[in-house]
Amino acid sequence: MVRIKDLSEEDVLAISDFYGEPEWLRDRRQVAFKAFADLEWPNSRDEEWRYTNPARLHLERPVLLEAAAIPARQEGIVAGAVGALAGEVRIVDGGVAQAVVADEATAQGVVVTDLVTAAHEHAALVQSHLGTVVGADAKFEAANLAAFTNGAFAYVPADVELTEPIAITVQATGDGSVLPRVLIVLGPHAKASFYVDHSGDAQATVIEVVEVVVAEGATARIVNAQDWGPDVDHIAAHTGVVGSNGDYRGLEVNLGGRTVYVRPDVRLDHPGGNGELLGVYFCDEGQQVEMRSLVHHNASHTTSDLMYKGALQGDSRATFYGTIRIEEHAKATASDETNRNLILTDKARADSIPVLEILNSDVVRCGHHSSVGQVDELQMFYLESRGIPREEAARLLVFGFFGEVTDRIQLPGVAEVILAEVEREVRSGPTNLMDQRRR
Repeated sequence: MVRIKDLSEEDVLAISDFYGEPEWLRDRRQVAFKAFADLEWPNSRDEEWRYTNPARLHLERPVLLEAAAIPARQEGIVAGAVGALAGEVRIVDGGVAQAVVADEATAQGVVVTDLVTAAHEHAALVQSHLGTVVGADAKFEAANLAAFTNGAFAYVPADVELTEPIAITVQATGDGSVLPRVLIVLGPHAKASFYVDHSGDAQATVIEVVEVVVAEGATARIVNAQDWGPDVDHIAAHTGVVGSNGDYRGLEVNLGGRTVYVRPDVRLDHPGGNGELLGVYFCDEGQQVEMRSLVHHNASHTTSDLMYKGALQGDSRATFYGTIRIEEHAKATASDETNRNLILTDKARADSIPVLEILNSDVVRCGHHSSVGQVDELQMFYLESRGIPREEAARLLVFGFFGEVTDRIQLPGVAEVILAEVEREVRSGPTNLMDQRRR
């Protein structure tokens, strides 16, 4: 029985054999395992794990390698926000239950399939990109590259513009650990949207990587949404690398889970690249969520904008740690980051740490904004004076609080689904949303 805590080289080879992988991928796993073995497990004394204690994570759960036979989820971003799809991969536990691509997309050269099949049928593409965005430099990322349990591969060729999104769903239905990996590659001047939706109520540990390669002049819009059950631990790296004049726009939606630690990063490695990172999170009783983001300006004339907003109720905690790093050789860059947190109950706690690392003086713009506070009592009074009950008034203000982010989501139906999910979370919480001492 394979367990992440005790992962061995024999386990890695057994996983590769189970999926019938080509030799080059087997070798790639072994190299990643050597890095994994050399790295120490993180602890709460490490700066990157200062706010989320790794001891909370269940790493002793057995790794699941097969897909459970269950129907597709009928809720969430994919089910509620989209109609026709250019392609879909449905990951269930450790296997892929479905992988399809629309005929029109196939005719344009679009590839949407599971990662193991892609390693056989599109070896040159996968081999040249797998692990180049998220490698084996950290313990959990190395674990994923060494022992990933299948995953999804999507490729959009040069100059192809997809009007329908590509959907990737991750369902955790069995008690155990799963390590899905998603590789998305866009050719020069391609344009496409991708919805990655996570759900499941099992006692599960999910160690995930989503890596996105955006070539010159291409545009990628990525939605990573999760509505896990209360017994799911989720550790994820969601990273995009942007080519010259490319555009990467990522949205993170975190609504569930017991312990969630996500790294939504973007690397602007070529001149003219743009990165936009948006985020919405809602924490309820017993949840701990951390978003630790890096926007890396590694080339001149690159631009970025980051905005994350979260609300917390019950005994919960959220941490935002966002870094903008501008290298010495990255001239004439423009960037900004914002994090706002809304505290709805006494026991909720939020940490907001924006960081700027500016290593040269030739910067067009760079700033950060951060706040942690309660619902404004003057706004509450205004709504109550017009006959709106106090609890309903608080809920309306929560929706308005998230509007600054959802208004920027230019994907059909996504904002509506997010707000509906937030409303469900708010209504499932305590009736009294405000600290009575402020009344």
